[in-house]
Amino acid sequence: MKSKSFFKNNDAVAISLGFILTFAITVIVFTALIISFYSLTQYMEKSAMRENFKMIGGGLSAKITAVDTLVNFTNSNSGIVNMLEYEFSLPESVAGKTYTVNITNSPYRIIFEADNGARVVSLFNTSANFIPVHIYSASENFAIKYNQSSSSLYIEEQ
Repeated sequence: MKSKSFFKNNDAVAISLGFILTFAITVIVFTALIISFYSLTQYMEKSAMRENFKMIGGGLSAKITAVDTLVNFTNSNSGIVNMLEYEFSLPESVAGKTYTVNITNSPYRIIFEADNGARVVSLFNTSANFIPVHIYSASENFAIKYNQSSSSLYIEEQ
């Protein structure tokens, strides 16, 4: 008689099924939580990089404009600028990632791009001819130079 009641008892099945369902739901919720945190950190990283690129781009734009203004001011007051050099530095990495800077001359743009897709464009203006350059963030020290013979501005790694 005991063996018949043993086979008709469904308590063990209910406990096992409840454990499996609870475990499965916990794994799904935990996985969704990890994925959402990963997406959030990626978004925050890109956002931080964009803000840093905006600040660096604004500073670089001001430096290029300052060199151009100094040359124009000197030339307009009967002075001669044979060579002018303005040293500056760029960070080796932003938010732990390397990046590139592409400075174009038509139109005058400073384009920051990172491997994770962060991209910012800053504008600048100069009356001198600007020689385009592509800078990699592995180097830190650069100089904006003015050459009187070609009446051009260019950026050179130090």
